[in-house]
Amino acid sequence: MSSRDVVADGAAADAAAAHELLCELRTRISTQPLPYQYGVEARALESLWEVFAQARAAMKNNPGCERFAQATTDMLNVDLRPVTAKWHRAHADGRLASRDGADAFRADLADVQLKLNTFANALHMMAYGTERNDALTPPVFSEDGLLELMADLPFGLAADKQIPAHIAAQISAAETAAIRLRRGEAKTKAPPVNAVGLGLSGGGIRSASFCLGVIQVLADRKLLRDVDYLSTVSGGGYVGAFLTRQLDDPAGESAVAAPHGPDTDAVRYLRQHAKYLSADHLKERWAMVVAGLAGMVLNWTAPLFLVALSAFVLLAAGPALSVVPWRWVFFFVGAGLFLGVVVQAVSLRRHERDSPLLAWVVLLAAAVAVLALIVWALHLEGIRWTTNVTVAGVAAAAAAAAPTLLRFLPVLRKTATRNALLKAALVLGGIAVPVGAVLATYGLWRLGHVDADADALLFDPRRYGGPGLLGLLIIALGLIAFVLLDINLTGPHRLYRDRLARTFVRRDPNDANDVDLAATNATGHAPYHLINAAADLPAGTSPALRERRSDFFLFSKAWCGSPSIGYWPTSEWRAGRRGMDLATAMAISGAAVSPQMGLGSIPSLSSLLSFLNVRLNYWIRRPGATTLFAVPGFACLLREMTGVGMSETAAWLSLSDGGHIENLGIYELLRRRCKFIISVDGEADPLSTFQGHLTLVRHAQIDFGIRMEPDLRDLRPDLTTRFSQTHAMMVHVRYPKTATQEAGDGLILYLKLSVTGNEAEIIKRYRLLQPDFPHQTTLDQFFDEEQFEAYRQLGVHVAEGLFSPALVPGDGHPPNVKTWFGSLAAQMLEPDLAAVSPRAVPEDVEKLE
Repeated sequence: MSSRDVVADGAAADAAAAHELLCELRTRISTQPLPYQYGVEARALESLWEVFAQARAAMKNNPGCERFAQATTDMLNVDLRPVTAKWHRAHADGRLASRDGADAFRADLADVQLKLNTFANALHMMAYGTERNDALTPPVFSEDGLLELMADLPFGLAADKQIPAHIAAQISAAETAAIRLRRGEAKTKAPPVNAVGLGLSGGGIRSASFCLGVIQVLADRKLLRDVDYLSTVSGGGYVGAFLTRQLDDPAGESAVAAPHGPDTDAVRYLRQHAKYLSADHLKERWAMVVAGLAGMVLNWTAPLFLVALSAFVLLAAGPALSVVPWRWVFFFVGAGLFLGVVVQAVSLRRHERDSPLLAWVVLLAAAVAVLALIVWALHLEGIRWTTNVTVAGVAAAAAAAAPTLLRFLPVLRKTATRNALLKAALVLGGIAVPVGAVLATYGLWRLGHVDADADALLFDPRRYGGPGLLGLLIIALGLIAFVLLDINLTGPHRLYRDRLARTFVRRDPNDANDVDLAATNATGHAPYHLINAAADLPAGTSPALRERRSDFFLFSKAWCGSPSIGYWPTSEWRAGRRGMDLATAMAISGAAVSPQMGLGSIPSLSSLLSFLNVRLNYWIRRPGATTLFAVPGFACLLREMTGVGMSETAAWLSLSDGGHIENLGIYELLRRRCKFIISVDGEADPLSTFQGHLTLVRHAQIDFGIRMEPDLRDLRPDLTTRFSQTHAMMVHVRYPKTATQEAGDGLILYLKLSVTGNEAEIIKRYRLLQPDFPHQTTLDQFFDEEQFEAYRQLGVHVAEGLFSPALVPGDGHPPNVKTWFGSLAAQMLEPDLAAVSPRAVPEDVEKLE
């Protein structure tokens, strides 16, 4: 055979081998994009491994393919093997099973696919004598679809059934002016579009720490400056207030950046004061305990006044009540109850509904029975005011004081033990309070029977006998309850607010000045801050409020109020005798434990929580309302205990944690039609029910007609490993057409407090030591340095994962939020299947792989 024949045979072998391998390369993921929405990274790596076997088979099947063999061997060893070897162990460990763990692999895959495409083009030349670049699988989101999704969206409040048109227009004008100033568009007259909102959820110091890490990454990437609205609730409001204060300065963004350290001065101060409820020394701790107990005792003057008054009435009516034939009273009470049952049976048989008469009959019978029991007990022979009764009263008072002592005394360091004892104390308090009320009534009634002492001094109460003593006591209690009592000051809100202000609002620990809410962000560099609270309205007259028992109350620089109550300029609202300040609004938004708690209310516990002074809520007077007293006192406390009169029309309004109605702070951003929303969810969700996010979805659809269909599959943790597949998802928001606004699209980037297994070792160690991390109870507000850092670093990790090359092409530093969201949407969103034709990914892709 001549040399020419050998060359010809070699060329033929090369062409045949190139043809054989090219058939495999062109029909596999090795040369085609792997859609982020649908692709499986572990299977893609396996497909790359198979290229080695395919190449070996082509060489064996085509002897003499020297040129093909050399080029293919070089490609396998130089380009492909480094990638497959690098990710072999990760595949074996299961790290490619999660989206977040596989993002780095996707970056390497994209690089090697470029090299394999170049190699495939060379093979085509070798096989057919011509060059050809293969067509790529179209992206899941077409370019036209993405452009339509990213179209401009005007923002602002719209007039609807909730807010009158003229009020909505004034609120929108004030907020738009502030946003235009921050954007540098003060002279622009075109309608404002594409508002960017950042929502920080509730969750106490846990959420604040997690949100801080996310914020630091946004600041480091120069994207925080694009945020127009900052909407916070509860614990998110802590770091939100900190952010508002720091960004009220041209250089403020650098003060909250440096996610990987070293800490800036502002972040260092915040970290060092994360235990905001801890006292610095014994004197301060004792002052906290005394203040809590004193406030509780002052609150007790209101129910004690009623108890003393009841005892006085029983004393005065004693002669008349003593001749009442109580045996016949019990007989008639029993007959009344029997009659009620008969009426109920007849009503159900005839009308198939309850009889309204029954409720009144049972109520009257119960009232008479209680009255008869009290009078019978008071006149029972043998009862005396003995030492045993005194001891029982003291024990009841001590049990009632236990929750206050446990809150402030650091006797118990373990959160689980502390929480268990708090629950036990509440149970004891539930028993002690009614027992104490009975004992107090009996004691005061006995006091009224003390004989007069004629030898006593003129101003000695004993000179006037038992009734005089009881009367003077009623007067004294009445003066305190009606004149001196201010339940905003006697409750723990004042202490809670002052400690929060020292940590998150004041830049200097020695600075005791309040920051007026209407004067915040004077330079215009910070986002417009929306602080979300809940107006407690268990007696609301509107049908829309009956299920929720509350309404969305908003604090902001320009306007405050709620749809059912109304809105007034912030300067017209008062916090006691002074204007509303940032720290008070923040503390109200974080008033997690209150007698009335919106969706989380337990009516049977309201009176007990109020009596035990377990109440962080705050009473505020509606602007322009005329009230008999300048501060909330006796009447407000009784309304708080019973829920009676707490409606949207009342002059005094009780406000509490915004999480009692919506815990993400996103509701008000949707009301304003924000185009791009970053939702940071740091709430405790150990069962992964996504209560906060799904409550938002429900409220948005009911109130605004906004449709959102989140896909939570990858966020739900595995039942065995408790690892999620990812930390984040993107939600398509469909804003409906209104009388003044066109329909439009928005995007929510939802960041969940979660672990996927690819976190830093410091986080893994803390989770090993604390298995309930990252969903430790919100009752734990005493974070040490390690706990604070674990949550902060988790926030940094979650946020930085959203700038990976797999999601954001280039250097991971998008120029603005719109570009960032566009890249994320193209990778994370799945278009409606009905709108995708043909499918972006062919049905036979899995078969080909």
